[in-house]
Amino acid sequence: MNILILGPAGSGKSLLTKNFGLYLESEGYIVKYLNLDPGVLKIPYKADFDIREKFTVEKIMRSEGLGPNGAILKAMDMLADVSFPSFNGVDFTLIDTPGQLEPFIFRDAGRKIVEKLDDCVCIFIVDLTASKQNLVGFYLYSLVAKYTLNVETVIILNKVDLLNRNEIEKVKMILENPLLLFEAEGRSLRDELDFEVANIVRKFFPVQRIPLVSAKTWEGFNELLTMLYEVKCVCGDLT
Repeated sequence: MNILILGPAGSGKSLLTKNFGLYLESEGYIVKYLNLDPGVLKIPYKADFDIREKFTVEKIMRSEGLGPNGAILKAMDMLADVSFPSFNGVDFTLIDTPGQLEPFIFRDAGRKIVEKLDDCVCIFIVDLTASKQNLVGFYLYSLVAKYTLNVETVIILNKVDLLNRNEIEKVKMILENPLLLFEAEGRSLRDELDFEVANIVRKFFPVQRIPLVSAKTWEGFNELLTMLYEVKCVCGDLT
């Protein structure tokens, strides 16, 4: 299974790549690691394929006379044309994606890469510490990625280790019943808008359970692995 790990900058993609890979290996699986971020300075795992051996954002800036944003866009165009190695006898290939999510999914790179990968699933990481006040917005962002790339996607909430017990219980309640977000008295105009958006989303997208995960402590990895198998199985139930 090829697992494309997506998420906004700082959400924990590289750490999840490393530690979820170690978890899979501890369960007896054979794992390979791909780094597709040409702008990262250091990665916490040993990559079996590293795009930085072909080009980096820094080298593109120097050779093309571009600023950081222009070099990132150029790198994404180059990334779309890269051929990736195929590994025999591998259970999981974890693919760490660029830190800047928008150029990856809104240009050709993400779509073309998905088209090259057999048996592909995406993990979309939401940073719990950044999204507590905007869960609806982050959820919509994950749906945009799923729609744009046209691939099965498992959404996870990362950094649960940074929340206290009360915060965790509150998040679990909201995940079980999202309408709790909008039941407080004195709702603002933004709350009303979120309520309407949430209702629309529920009509067009199936309900899916969202595991609470810590890329640091490995919490929730067992459920994540189960969901990865279920998303590929017609008999699976992600609710």
